[in-house]
Amino acid sequence: MLRLYISALLFLAPLQSLADTSLGLEAYNNGDLETALSEFRQPAKQGDTTAQLYMGHTYREGINGELSYKQSAYWYLEAAKQGNVEAQSFIGLYYTDGIGVNQDFDLAVHWLKKAANSNDPAAQNSLAAIFKNGLGREVNYEKAALWYKKAAMQGHPIAQRNLGRFYERGRGVQIDFVQAYAWYKVASVQGNTYGTQSLRQISAKMSSKEVLAGEDLAKTLPRR
Repeated sequence: MLRLYISALLFLAPLQSLADTSLGLEAYNNGDLETALSEFRQPAKQGDTTAQLYMGHTYREGINGELSYKQSAYWYLEAAKQGNVEAQSFIGLYYTDGIGVNQDFDLAVHWLKKAANSNDPAAQNSLAAIFKNGLGREVNYEKAALWYKKAAMQGHPIAQRNLGRFYERGRGVQIDFVQAYAWYKVASVQGNTYGTQSLRQISAKMSSKEVLAGEDLAKTLPRR
């Protein structure tokens, strides 16, 4: 009888964890972060990666105006270690900027690469920025262009604008105003204000034929 009782508890524990996480998500989406934190805590401690991720989100946003980046980083790292791609992307950013952890560009690249290789566009854009700016390593425009393009091809508007700038200036790619125009255009259409500004500026340097070619190319580029 005792064995059956223990088996029942082991079966019910994951179900309770799922229920708590679900209630936490409902509270989080309703803006009730205090309740969300309470619901996420136990399943997060039990290794539920969704609960751990949202513990990170909740501490980052703050309870009653009180933020805790250290706690946020702790839970993002716990989820990242278990393979949660979004958490890997966030903890990579935290290590890049020294948010809640000591700044460490090697660890930043480690986690961002994991997320980027799982096709997370935000991580790909962040990884490109590290190579573009030479953070903790030499500047490498070729690697930066590679990761910007991967993110841009998934419709990431910031990466699209950044890739456009690379084509305009010949960083890691050949100068190509038509390509630059097209990437600025699709970024602008998706609401990126820097894309809009860059589009206006590059247009003044191009012939009407080149602009038309850029418009046509932009129609073929991906959007979210």
